[in-house]
Amino acid sequence: SLSVPVAQAVYTPEPEPTAAATPMPTAETKSVESELSRVAAMVSRKDFKGARAELMLVNQEFPNNADVNNLLGYTSRKLKQYAASASYYAKALRIDPEHLDALEYQGELFVTTKKLPMAKKNLNKLEKLCGIGCPQYQDLKKAIGAR
Repeated sequence: SLSVPVAQAVYTPEPEPTAAATPMPTAETKSVESELSRVAAMVSRKDFKGARAELMLVNQEFPNNADVNNLLGYTSRKLKQYAASASYYAKALRIDPEHLDALEYQGELFVTTKKLPMAKKNLNKLEKLCGIGCPQYQDLKKAIGAR
């Protein structure tokens, strides 16, 4: 008679986790990180238009994410949509004022749109946050060049 309650104990919890686990995998497999790594692959193929379209969907699902807004700014900038790019970088930096990539890329946008003093402000901010050796500082410094 001991094996019957054990069998019931084993059997009873099974339907509950199965039912509860059904929605869980979608939540786990569809995280900001998994979505961004998928989009990053598109960006590395220079499919900025496709990446931006995907990011718009990710942004609806995960609003107010600094990384999503930073990448929206990046892909918009690569598509020469500078006004949109500026607003995405600004939002990323409102969410996370110390977002190193957003500071670098916004600085590069400033260089592109001939707002050099603002680019240099971002460079100074990066120097304070991560030092002159960090890649974001180095890349923005290179973008500013001798200007």
